[in-house]
Amino acid sequence: MKTVAICSGKGGVGKTALACSIAAIIAGDQKRVLLFDGNLGLPNCDVYSGIEVGCTLGHIVRDGRELRDAVVPTKAGFDLISGGSGWKELAQLEGAEIDALVGDLMVLADTYDHVLIDCAPGVGNRVFPFLRASQGLMVVTTSEAASLMDGYALLKNAWDVNPSLSAGLVVNHVGSSAQGRGVASEVQGIVGQFLSQELEYWGSVRHDSLVARACAERRIFASAFPTAGPSQDLVDAANAIMGLGVEAEATEEISMLGRIKSVFGKKTEETENKAA
Repeated sequence: MKTVAICSGKGGVGKTALACSIAAIIAGDQKRVLLFDGNLGLPNCDVYSGIEVGCTLGHIVRDGRELRDAVVPTKAGFDLISGGSGWKELAQLEGAEIDALVGDLMVLADTYDHVLIDCAPGVGNRVFPFLRASQGLMVVTTSEAASLMDGYALLKNAWDVNPSLSAGLVVNHVGSSAQGRGVASEVQGIVGQFLSQELEYWGSVRHDSLVARACAERRIFASAFPTAGPSQDLVDAANAIMGLGVEAEATEEISMLGRIKSVFGKKTEETENKAA
């Protein structure tokens, strides 16, 4: 299981729409995916996914129900836990309560291959618990100066909270892939110079009116328009998320096989010595 927090330094950069589409793309690769709407108080994943949700995080918090009661399957193939809009119980959640919610999420997460957390924009105590629980961080930004500066601030705080985070940058609303890569290269240089951290480039997403159309129609754009440029662009980010920790897991498996061979080798040697 890999948990990835999807964050942005500021709102309005298209983070939630990207989160829903990435969840759909990964689910299309026959993976079990859970998208958790962590934008407590102002969630929108259910809107972008075009589904009606009977039980939300609001019900869970207010009524003391099990978190799994809020899991809703989507037509795109992934499961969703919706925040539910307008719940004061969610808006008023504080540190210890959010930590408990994250703990319940991590228990549920063990039944999935990938868990994506659509966090609230910015930094603070409503985002940090999700960062602490994640192995990966996807930072969504645009080429605008304010968005880039806020994205940098987010990364700085994220690594302070969880130094082991593997972070990747996705540049949204670009005119071309070359523009996106250029923006990412500048940010990577600044991050390396001032934070001494490695920021990966997880791709850029070209601006396309089809994205706005899908959102207006309450459809996931990668599912509604799978051959469109933005949908194809997001495959890079989806592959990056699916690749997180693969090398480490392979090393761990090899190490485990080595230990098993070592144990059995010793037992075989002991048996042969006794026989002699």
